[in-house]
Amino acid sequence: MNEDKKEWDEGNNIFAKILKGENRYYQEVTITKVHGECPYGHKKGEIFKLTALNSDGLCGSLYKAIHSSVVTLHYGGSLLWEKNADTFTGSCPEMGRVMVEVKRFEQERPVIVKTKTPYRDMNGKGFPALDKYKVFVEVLDIARKCYWGHRKGQKFEVDPFNVGGACGLLYSQLYPFIQTLLSGATPVWAGAEHSVTALCPDPYDQLSFRLYLEER
Repeated sequence: MNEDKKEWDEGNNIFAKILKGENRYYQEVTITKVHGECPYGHKKGEIFKLTALNSDGLCGSLYKAIHSSVVTLHYGGSLLWEKNADTFTGSCPEMGRVMVEVKRFEQERPVIVKTKTPYRDMNGKGFPALDKYKVFVEVLDIARKCYWGHRKGQKFEVDPFNVGGACGLLYSQLYPFIQTLLSGATPVWAGAEHSVTALCPDPYDQLSFRLYLEER
């Protein structure tokens, strides 16, 4: 067994403890109300299974809006203003159009929650920037091992609605820059127009990425 696999093997007490803690909980998100029409297509009554890493096909903007609170619940914390330590309510950033209720559940057997994230084409939905551009993420390097499974050289599409299979922690880092690039702006420190190079917030992985635009 090579060192990379040995480090993550559940026989390794330190990492077995980390993996057990990482997968102890999941959060169930229920769409409780939709004001008007959601451009992504969310409907009242939909249920999603979220973690700090797993978005389960939830709209990216909604996922980003509740992600920090999901992270709090996922790692055993609670929100100070909520009466029930295992729940919270939230809404999407688009004028609060979609309302949700989030509840924490403990898994009987801690296993990674990783569901497929179907891509929804947002072209022609009234967002001119998305009609003109696509946004891609390229994984430049990973110093150690990505627990989610990202790999060096991987490339996938994202936008403010589609998480695109990205780990939730990575998407939370991408999101403000997706919006920035689609607005025609570039951070002054980026080094190249219409592109951002940065790191995933997970200090263990040390995953570096490039986010960039391509014309349709």
